[in-house]
Amino acid sequence: MQYFTPSQVTVLQALAAGSTVTAAAAHASISRATIYNWLANPAFKQALAFAQQEYAITIQDRMQALSAKALDKLEALLDNPKSSPSVILKACLAILNRPRAPKPGWALPAASHEQCAETIAEATAQMDADRTALEDEEEYNRQLTELYTKSPSPSASPAPRPATPRNAPCPCGSGLKFKRCCGHDAPPVLNQDAA
Repeated sequence: MQYFTPSQVTVLQALAAGSTVTAAAAHASISRATIYNWLANPAFKQALAFAQQEYAITIQDRMQALSAKALDKLEALLDNPKSSPSVILKACLAILNRPRAPKPGWALPAASHEQCAETIAEATAQMDADRTALEDEEEYNRQLTELYTKSPSPSASPAPRPATPRNAPCPCGSGLKFKRCCGHDAPPVLNQDAA
């Protein structure tokens, strides 16, 4: 049985997960030439093939488990009366685009590490956009509710400006009486209490 050093194990795991030789070498703090020398060894090459197969099986198992969880979430979204129509539509399309009756030997297609990361990034961005749109809609509805339910408070309106008596000096500082200056168009004050 072939035993591998910790550096070789680190490189095997990195290469099996889809890393480049350069990235695996940097991760293990060794040179690329060392990895190429190891790849020339049949035992190392066989161990790499086995590690890649194990990694693919692990990813496939995780994808199947995640698919089951995703279907449960989609079902919960469809059953939730608070779900927005756009979210419900996307959930329906996701379900309808899924294979309807897989064959007995059906399995998820093997996806590369980069494809999985890209799919996850796209789904995350879409979920963030949906959440932002939902928050914007809720904020808009909240503001509308506040606008229509808010009663005008007495302190909100400005206090009426006191009327200037017609025979008093004009507040503009011209030295004329108010009735002959700025108040020549003002209606007369009928009683002193109103002034």
